[in-house]
Amino acid sequence: MRIGIDFGTTNSSVAFFDGQKLTPIELDPRNENPHVLPSLIYIQRDQTTRLGSVAAAAYLQQESGRRPIWERRHMGAIEMIVGGAGSSPIRYMHDIFDLVDTNANGRLLQSVKTALRDPSYEGTTIFERYYPVDELIALILSALKERAEYQLDMHCESVVLGRPVKFSDDPSINARAEEILFKAARFAGFEEITFQLEPNAAAHLYHSSLQARDAEECVFIFDFGGGTLDLTVAQVGGRQAPRVLATRGVLVGGDDLDRRIMESLLPYFGAGSQIGPEADFPFYMLDLLKSWQTMPDLSRPEQLGKIREFQKSSNNPRAMHALETLVSEKVGFALFKIIERTKHQLSDELFTRLDFVYKDIAIHERVLRRQFEELIAEERAVIEQEIRQVLREAGVRPSQINVVLRTGGSSLVPAFVNLLADIFGEEKLREMDPLASVVGGMAVVAHEGGGRQPGAYTRHYDNPIREVSAGSGRHYRPSTLRSFRIAYMDRPYPLMRVPLALNGLPAIRTADLDYEVQATEHLRFRLERAATVYVAYQSTAERLPQWLRAFQPEPLHIEIAHPGGRMYFPVYSRIFPAGQVVLGGNQAAGCRGPAFMNYLVAVKPEK
Repeated sequence: MRIGIDFGTTNSSVAFFDGQKLTPIELDPRNENPHVLPSLIYIQRDQTTRLGSVAAAAYLQQESGRRPIWERRHMGAIEMIVGGAGSSPIRYMHDIFDLVDTNANGRLLQSVKTALRDPSYEGTTIFERYYPVDELIALILSALKERAEYQLDMHCESVVLGRPVKFSDDPSINARAEEILFKAARFAGFEEITFQLEPNAAAHLYHSSLQARDAEECVFIFDFGGGTLDLTVAQVGGRQAPRVLATRGVLVGGDDLDRRIMESLLPYFGAGSQIGPEADFPFYMLDLLKSWQTMPDLSRPEQLGKIREFQKSSNNPRAMHALETLVSEKVGFALFKIIERTKHQLSDELFTRLDFVYKDIAIHERVLRRQFEELIAEERAVIEQEIRQVLREAGVRPSQINVVLRTGGSSLVPAFVNLLADIFGEEKLREMDPLASVVGGMAVVAHEGGGRQPGAYTRHYDNPIREVSAGSGRHYRPSTLRSFRIAYMDRPYPLMRVPLALNGLPAIRTADLDYEVQATEHLRFRLERAATVYVAYQSTAERLPQWLRAFQPEPLHIEIAHPGGRMYFPVYSRIFPAGQVVLGGNQAAGCRGPAFMNYLVAVKPEK
């Protein structure tokens, strides 16, 4: 059975369409809208995971008001390479340390989808376990799949998964982001995965309501979510499928509007103050206050020490005490929930109250809609420019648009409703369900067997490994390299860190007891296609075995939990043609120094 999923920056949802009836799936009974799961992940110290409104409640209960206790902890290692001229390079791991909040009960993650914009973001370490970003997304997709299967009482093996028009202006970042989403869907258990641009899904849902009509309409879709704004011009109606004339992604979302409100509150926490004679409050501190996720950085001992000095030297000690409370008692998330509520209230009211009181913090503001619109004037100007640009690309004038469809939570903001009315005319505006129209369209596309097939990167995850055998006679078998799985056939040692680039690749699970094998030819397998073969070899060895020196060192490493602690395995690669591959033993000729754990193997088929 095929379902549609809208994995959103702020909220996620699932729906099923059988050709007659659209069924939204109940996901979060505690949420105001039970058919929507807030895209929140709360991971506790014991690695227990909570999602949605339950995650928010657990974080507020366990973390708000808690002061951090910072301690210096070992955070892992970085790879060092020495030598290499005339001999194989010596590679070793250099330990790195950082300050860790040892009093934390759990960590809350929000807007994980937005991280796909950042090509440098690969994942995060939470209580000594490293989560690649694809595994984080898979936590949400797995829950969506399980709840759909429970409600529908059917196995959901296929999905049409929504994605924004663009994650970035850089095409390579867009491709990388989609590949991460694809991997996450595979990890969640989906066997058939197709994609649909989110605004195009809304067009399909609207089109399905026009099936009885013969007349075609030219529609403009304004899909404004928490992370991005998607603009689409499409031809719908009649007997043909919707036809997209032009589409653009704008890197502006509802989260950006929340940050604008927070910026207006910064004087409560030191903005505009003097911290000494002719010394302004530090800009970098203000920048960290614009997101609740970065606020705790100011509670680290060095930064907190500065804040306490400012309480003595500043011309605004009250603000400095409020700042210390905000960053050290982890109430930033609670403040941003109030900010978000204020934004929503201003969609219905001309003014509202923003009140937040906690110990030294006492915010009391009467916020006018007009003031909010002044705060977001820059975003409005960018969006107007992009609307006119997508119309030019479609070759359509505003007067030729028959209907303007608004969807996404931020499409309710009056400043943007008025902008659309100014451009197209108020009579053309139609409001679709801001939280269900996109997923409804995904479900319609799923029923029709539509959706765009993933790119050539899918071949990276099809296992080309056949006929695996080891000279020792021990059992080796094809598998998948994934975080938190067992590394070996014969030892219960878990993989604690797998780099994003390797996570999910086909692999061979080896036997650790073969770590002493000295044979030049030991592991044999056949590749159905040409592929890059990766070997992760223990860092404690002083020199590599001769057979491994033909491989190239990669800037990657894998970590395995061992009774003796974390073990680090630098990664080496070599391209092999289709056919038989033979690898030597772990301690074959040329090896020197302790290599008391067997190597690991992963494979990346060529496109």
